[in-house]
Amino acid sequence: MIRAALALLLAASATLAALPSAAGAPAVTTLPALTTLPAVMTLPAAESLGPLRVVLESLAPAIPGPKATLRIKGRIINTSRETIDDVGVRLRRSSSPIKQRADVVAAADTPLTADGREPTDVPLPGTRVLVADRLAPGELRAFTIRIPVSAIGFTDPGSYAVALEVQGRAVGVDEFDSRKGMLRTFVPWFPDEDDIEPLSLAWLWPLASWPAVTSEGVLLDDQLPTELAPGGRLERLASIGQRHQATVSWIVDPSLVQTAEQMTRGYQVVRDGSIVVGDGDEDASQWLDQVGQSTRVAGVATLPYADVDASALTRGGLSTDVVRAVTRGPRIASAALGDPTDGEVFWAPFGRLDQPTLNVLASSGVRAVVLSADAMPSTNEQEVVDGQATAALPTDSGAVTAVLTDPGLTRILSQPQRTPGEVIVARQQFLAETATVAQSLQESKATGRALVAAPASVRWDGVASLLSPLLRATRSAPWLQPITLDALVDEPLPSTNRRRGGYGEKAKEDELARAYVGRIARASEDLSAFTSIIDNPTGVTEPFSEALLRASSAGWRSQPQTGSDLLTTIEDSLNEETALVRVLSEGTITLSGDSGKVPVTITNDLDRSVTVGVALQGRPALRLDSTPTQGIPIEAGKMASIDLDARVIGGEPLTVAVQLLGPDGEVYGKPALITVTSTAYARAAAWVVAAAFVAIVIFVIVGVIRRIRNAHRDSVAKASDT
Repeated sequence: MIRAALALLLAASATLAALPSAAGAPAVTTLPALTTLPAVMTLPAAESLGPLRVVLESLAPAIPGPKATLRIKGRIINTSRETIDDVGVRLRRSSSPIKQRADVVAAADTPLTADGREPTDVPLPGTRVLVADRLAPGELRAFTIRIPVSAIGFTDPGSYAVALEVQGRAVGVDEFDSRKGMLRTFVPWFPDEDDIEPLSLAWLWPLASWPAVTSEGVLLDDQLPTELAPGGRLERLASIGQRHQATVSWIVDPSLVQTAEQMTRGYQVVRDGSIVVGDGDEDASQWLDQVGQSTRVAGVATLPYADVDASALTRGGLSTDVVRAVTRGPRIASAALGDPTDGEVFWAPFGRLDQPTLNVLASSGVRAVVLSADAMPSTNEQEVVDGQATAALPTDSGAVTAVLTDPGLTRILSQPQRTPGEVIVARQQFLAETATVAQSLQESKATGRALVAAPASVRWDGVASLLSPLLRATRSAPWLQPITLDALVDEPLPSTNRRRGGYGEKAKEDELARAYVGRIARASEDLSAFTSIIDNPTGVTEPFSEALLRASSAGWRSQPQTGSDLLTTIEDSLNEETALVRVLSEGTITLSGDSGKVPVTITNDLDRSVTVGVALQGRPALRLDSTPTQGIPIEAGKMASIDLDARVIGGEPLTVAVQLLGPDGEVYGKPALITVTSTAYARAAAWVVAAAFVAIVIFVIVGVIRRIRNAHRDSVAKASDT
């Protein structure tokens, strides 16, 4: 019953725009029977509790002034199976401002009937609005509350918990009106700007995607074009950020802007298993211009290229790939955006980072590491560290600045925001938490006065209806003032002693899989061997090495199959390119003796010259003696033939692998197999047979002579006797 009732509210929310409303009379809609609703649907977390649910549509102004009128609109829906009479809604508020940030969270999470202190314990007289004389199961009615702020009774400046309390009587159950529903939110009240010292707020604005682009520049799917199109995820973020470019700190993935720039010149994409010409070049061009114009004014920091999973790569022995991703990023981003970047930033997945990876990042020149403040708690558990948004991270290469995102603000930005009510509740809680922090820091005379608002992931999906008012409030709210990432990093570090939180087995399990990183390592070795033979590898190394970095993206933590598909295309392409330089020799080679020359033909079907080595490898190796040859030049599209000295031991045919080599003797490509035989052992066998035959003849002759002599001696003896 509960799931069905909650599902009903979602269905109601989706129909709000279509509901009729007559002036002076509440609109009524009867919804489908509860038993017909799908049980798998759930209620958004921001909605109210109780059988009569509040669907909030608007609350304005978000930060009311002394002369303002607070206007609240919404709908009441009966999600129970009982008819409820005398349905009304009234406003309540806390008797005093909330003093501690934890109390803001507690008030937001308070159930319908609070145990102990009621956070909204003052009902406001004259605010009760009759919604319906009778509300049947499934019925929905609208309400509006208007009240001058001066009549609410705010006293001291601060953030107040307010609530919409729904009352009514269940027919045949309740004798008097009782609480049937509640939605709690917050209203900040600062009538005099001098009452509060502003708190610096840095908005990190990451732009990143899942870099599913092959070494040939083909997009594996339409995910990125969809995100760049009007209304797409990246287009929304760019549009919101552009309107508030003086407030946000842009952080971009170089591979994203690189791909967008390449798309502007036409691109190919895989659709239904076939490669077709993409049609999103105009969208990519407009998006890139939008980002370029915004970052030209506000500046931009870069993530490592493709936002590589630095921890997984470091653990897999590919720390040089991490360095390459960091150092290449600014150059690539600058080329795509047309302006220099402001330095390199690493955004740790899930806000945590291990020490070996941190050492690698520091050695590569990363300026700052974005972590969750939860990952660097104070060594003094009693110490409040709100307002301290940076910390020093010791590494083998010196200290790196940690930019600590505020977990509470991240949680609010990560809440579901599917309905206007969810957006309003999230907006008001964000404002209440920042205002409460600002007041607490002012009262404690704390030195650190900055917070960092950031999403949980660089691949986030921001909602304009929430972000736009929050960004405006960052500039207009008396308790907030914007600060850039550059300015934040340049400020003196707080003196609080912090410790870096653990990076346990769960964090390691979330990394790219070890087997997957092993595939990347083998592909990197194959690429190194391939480019080592090319006389001028310019234009060959970069596409493959960048593609392998894209395959190393932390984005594949959430889309492992797409990452695996991308890596497979890179492996296949690299194998095809490697096979263009190969040995053509085949068949059987017969040596005239136990030593001789083995002819080998090598073809180069690449569009550039190569220099290779070649070696003969017996199977088994003990039966072949041959010295590898190095420095064989082959022009583009040509073949080369050489003779290799070899000595074969034994008379049986020997399988020999003809293996190409790189300049340092490393194996290149797959070997060709030939068979080598020697005629020396055949001639030796013939001499042995001949010698044996002669010996036999001699033995026969000697035997015959001996018998003749014996016979003659016997005859002489007989003659003497007679």
